[in-house]
Amino acid sequence: MPLHPPTARTQAPLSDGAIGHLWRGELSRADGWRTRLDTTVNWSISVTAAVVTFSFSQPSASSIPILAAIWLVTIFLVVEARRYRYYDFWYRRLRLIEDGLWTPILRREPVDEDALRELAVDMERPQLQVTFIAALLVRIRRVYGSLLLMLVMVWVVKLDLHPVPAESLGEFISRARIGPLPGMALFLFMGAASFVLVLALILSFVVPAPSGELRTRPRMQRPQLWEKFTRPYLRQRQRAIRRARAIRT
Repeated sequence: MPLHPPTARTQAPLSDGAIGHLWRGELSRADGWRTRLDTTVNWSISVTAAVVTFSFSQPSASSIPILAAIWLVTIFLVVEARRYRYYDFWYRRLRLIEDGLWTPILRREPVDEDALRELAVDMERPQLQVTFIAALLVRIRRVYGSLLLMLVMVWVVKLDLHPVPAESLGEFISRARIGPLPGMALFLFMGAASFVLVLALILSFVVPAPSGELRTRPRMQRPQLWEKFTRPYLRQRQRAIRRARAIRT
């Protein structure tokens, strides 16, 4: 015999304390994954700075460490794309709580039941919302596109200048040779990889960012340059006027 018959069951109360603990827990998870993203970025920047400094420290230095740095930064990009998917997962829950509960409370409005219902479905059946390709594009646009392109340009400049400036195109290409791998094959591979990287960088600005990403508010009426110094509160006053008009309508 069940302890609680169906007729005697009651809905569990949803207290402000429970929502507060839920929000703090999701915030802690999102902050943890945000820290992991920052760690991978720091590794990539450190490797890039160390390799560039070593490669140009003396003319006799090899260009192979630059290729190794490109490979390492690419690995960091793949790892960070996976971490970004989990960061977006937890951050999306935070946005649902803020949009469905905190924002209506601050506006003295009823809670958004659709947002809370979506949060309940996500907690019941958690699924990653961002694809791996979308995460790659986001991280390429933010950090890794510029790092990888800079490493490729550093590699080309290194081959052209050291140990002495190349006198011909054949000499320039032959300097890229690594063991049995000819320089032309390496140049073709790097050219194809650079083309894919540039294409991904362009697509990252065209493809819409994930819904969990922060967005800039659209500018309505932009004050003049002199008004920014003489009337610093003009923009806030314009927002207050538009808000008052919206309330009256």
